Amino acid sequence: MRRLAEKVVVSRTPATIQIDVDAIPKHEMDTVCRVLVRSVTEAFKNPQFAADYEIWLAARRAKTKEATT
Repeated sequence: MRRLAEKVVVSRTPATIQIDVDAIPKHEMDTVCRVLVRSVTEAFKNPQFAADYEIWLAARRAKTKEATT
């Protein structure tokens, strides 16, 4: 049996990824959104995750406030 060669991605940064959102069919986008909302909802049920998010949010707000003053 012959195995297909596997491609290995060494590094990929957000700047190198381009997604044409308009090319995604509506039914697939709906599915992705449902999964994302369910995942985020489940994540916030974890008190440690919610606390970490609040710390991150406070730091971000402080950084944004510094940048505007």
